Amino acid sequence: MISDRLKKLSTMARSFVGTNGMSAQIAAMRATLDRVEHATRGEAAPAQLLDFNMMLHQSRGAMLREMPPGAHRLLSAGCAGNWYFDWIAQCYGHVPDHVGIEFYTPRPDTLPDNVTWIANTASNMEAVESASCDLVFSGQNMEHLWGHEVAGFLVEAARVLKPGGHLAVDSPNRVITQPLNWSHPEHTIELTVPEIRRLLELAGFDVTKEVGLWLCRDPKSGRLLPFDPNVPDPDWSTVERLIEARHHPEHAFVWWLEGQRTTRAPDRAAIDALLAEAYSHAWPERIRRSMVPAGHKVETRADGEWIVMAPGQTGVALYGPYMPLRAGRHTITFHIDPPKAADGVFAVCDICLGPEATVMQRQEVSSATRQVSFEIELAALEFGAQFRCFSTTGGFAVKRHVTLVEELA
Repeated sequence: MISDRLKKLSTMARSFVGTNGMSAQIAAMRATLDRVEHATRGEAAPAQLLDFNMMLHQSRGAMLREMPPGAHRLLSAGCAGNWYFDWIAQCYGHVPDHVGIEFYTPRPDTLPDNVTWIANTASNMEAVESASCDLVFSGQNMEHLWGHEVAGFLVEAARVLKPGGHLAVDSPNRVITQPLNWSHPEHTIELTVPEIRRLLELAGFDVTKEVGLWLCRDPKSGRLLPFDPNVPDPDWSTVERLIEARHHPEHAFVWWLEGQRTTRAPDRAAIDALLAEAYSHAWPERIRRSMVPAGHKVETRADGEWIVMAPGQTGVALYGPYMPLRAGRHTITFHIDPPKAADGVFAVCDICLGPEATVMQRQEVSSATRQVSFEIELAALEFGAQFRCFSTTGGFAVKRHVTLVEELA
């Protein structure tokens, strides 16, 4: 049957993408095929899978409903289209004056009458008057910013808010994304709850609310819970995880913090220092979020994890980490443990960028090669960088974590 062939293809794709990114979409595709097949046989269809992205979006909508009410002027740092303004109006309510600051998404042809669109980065709000806003919201935006941009945003948010005004921010939590090996092609680093709490305080805010969305670690045992809500957990139901996340933001996939503007002046030097410290260990870890297809042998050695490809085992050995690279020169080095009797090409390594995985450079690996290095020059920021290794014959190992040396423009 056609559905059988498609299921085999979806299984192959799942083994390639592992548990990151596309796997939930593949699971949904298989569920749809199951429902079609059951319908053709006159049987009851299996339960529909939960859409994680929609579940998270609606959880965030619930937080919007709880933001400090009555804002006359709301500034949104990051607003990717008219759907965003509709979402705010639906969940928070109508705001007489809504200012949207957006750098990457083009301005829509038409905007709601209450919206002013400013094409700029979140760290540059020079077009907004000081002490003119009641509420600033930055939703799922901090993780897209580099350190100096995060600092600039916090200082600017403090400037444009009226005394007593409120700031609301939410973002994925590195304490969870790191052990999950979770990656997004546009994310720099994710901040932890203690980091963002201290940053708000240094920027002149008193933290008034700290909640979490989607519990991903058991607060008592520390056990990591399945990221996918469609994967059952023996101890936690989906509803329990949604409710308890509010009380345990440090154990949740997303944190949501709010702060009230005080009379304290932002301490830019201290903000920069805290972010530099966070980046000093979080950025190297971000580079290491490479992925391994399900079922591959991973061997722990003194210098880290190695993917071992058995003789005759071909295909993808390593891919990811789906990360942004800034303008400048980047040197990427793969570490190889070649076959004992290498004769000819046994692997191929490449560097690719963007949603279409455009290959920038490619090298065949042969003989007794132990390192494969690439040097690429980027004129501008690029997203979705991958460092991939493919086996053509097997019988070798590749270190899971590449070495990246950056000389920024």
